This record gives sequence, structure tokens and C-alpha cells, in this order.
Amino acid sequence: MNHFSEELKKLRESKNITLFDISQKTRISIKYLQAIDQGTFDILPQTYVRAFIKAYADAIGMDPSQILKNYEIHSSPEHKQETASVRDEGKFTVVPETVKDEIKKEKKNRTTIVTAVVAVAALLVSFFIYNYFTNGIPANNVKETAFQDVVKEQEKLQPAIIAIDSVDSTKTVRPVLPKTDSLVLRIVANDSVWVTIIRDSLPPRSGYMLRGRYRTYSAKKSFLLSLSDGGSVRLLLNGKEIAPVGSKGKRLQNKKISAEQLN
Repeated sequence: MNHFSEELKKLRESKNITLFDISQKTRISIKYLQAIDQGTFDILPQTYVRAFIKAYADAIGMDPSQILKNYEIHSSPEHKQETASVRDEGKFTVVPETVKDEIKKEKKNRTTIVTAVVAVAALLVSFFIYNYFTNGIPANNVKETAFQDVVKEQEKLQPAIIAIDSVDSTKTVRPVLPKTDSLVLRIVANDSVWVTIIRDSLPPRSGYMLRGRYRTYSAKKSFLLSLSDGGSVRLLLNGKEIAPVGSKGKRLQNKKISAEQLN
């Protein structure tokens, strides 16, 4: 295999091309190019040995297919056995210490990356568990409160105002509801979904809803609803289920929901 590497190196040097030039062109680490030059192919990622040799050959203006063919010949078991029988036992190739240090450093970096990925995954799992136990209980286990009951509770807090129609001689008495939020919107998640909602002119509220959860919001005039998946929720406005506002698998952006949907 050393003979193959030596011939390849001679071709490169005859064209005044440095390993740095090849690295810049192919994006292959210089330590791997040095290994090709020295015939120490065992330190290369074995999956990419042929790809590295092909890129090396192309970078020095040689026919990659011919170079790969030469590599296959020199790497064959028969050629290795034949070479071993005539090799001078006093000669052997030593991997430079700098290359060994680079390999150790790369292994350490991979270990650090894997550790970081595991830590992030654990953090995400903790977040979902926390969200599950803090954002209410599944909708299937909760009895929904009728909208009429909500209105009655609001009326108890503030007496109704009696208005007399001055035009009608019969003096019809018309109750006027107190000025409270008149719309109650309940969002029930059929699948996990990210929700952003704006009530009237209030600041937006966002959160991640797990499948089977629900949240309830109130407003005076309208809501603006955004969903990461427009077809993943059920909507109940003042206790009445309204038609879906989006399509399954498609984002929904600032969909207006008002009393018009109750008609």
C-alpha cells in the first residue's frame, strides 16, 4: 500500500500541489490527506476511504477511476501477501504523533457533542412532563361548564341595568347585560399543537397544548387565533362548536373568531 501512496504523492509534488491546496479544494482534513500520502489508511473513516482518494486524485488532475483501480489492486489481500514476502523487515511506517493527537481530540469532541445532545433531549422531555401536569387535566375527564352558567355567574357580580323604551307606550322593559366579556372560546387539542391567541387588543398569549388538553379564553369582541396545525383542534364559542378554521397539516395565521360564527 506504501507503493501506491508514494506514487500518488510523487504525482502531487510533480505538479507543485500542496496538501493545503487539496484541503482547500475538497474540504478534507489535512490529517486525512497526510494519511493518504503515508499509506496509513487504517486511520481514515473506512466508509469514506474511496471517496477521499477519488477527491484527492481529482484535485491533482488525475483520472479518479484509474487511481481507484490502482488502490483496489494494492489493497487486495493477494497483493498485500505478495508485498509482505519481499518487504524489508527493517522498514515500517510510523503514524506521526500530531496525527494521533488529532484523532484523540476528534474522539473527545464527538463525546462532548453526544453528551450535549443527550442533555438537550432530557431537558425537552422534562419540559413536556411539566407542561402535562401544570396545564390542566385531559378534557375527557372534565365536565364542561355551559355558557349560560358563565353568564349567570357574571350577572351575580353586577346587577342588570333596566332600560325603558321611551318610544313604545307599553314601556317594554329590556334587560341590559353588564359590560363584561361576551365571548368565551374553548380550544380542545385533538393533537399536540402550538397555540397563539390575541384577545381584542390585549398582548398575544402562546403555549404548547398536548393532545387531549383544553384551554379557555374570554374576550369582548373577537379573537385572533394562530395554530401550528390548523386542523388539530376543536373550537367551542360560547358553548357552541364552530366549524374548523383551518386544514390538517397546514399552519393557521391570525384567523379572526367573533360572534358572527354563532349565527
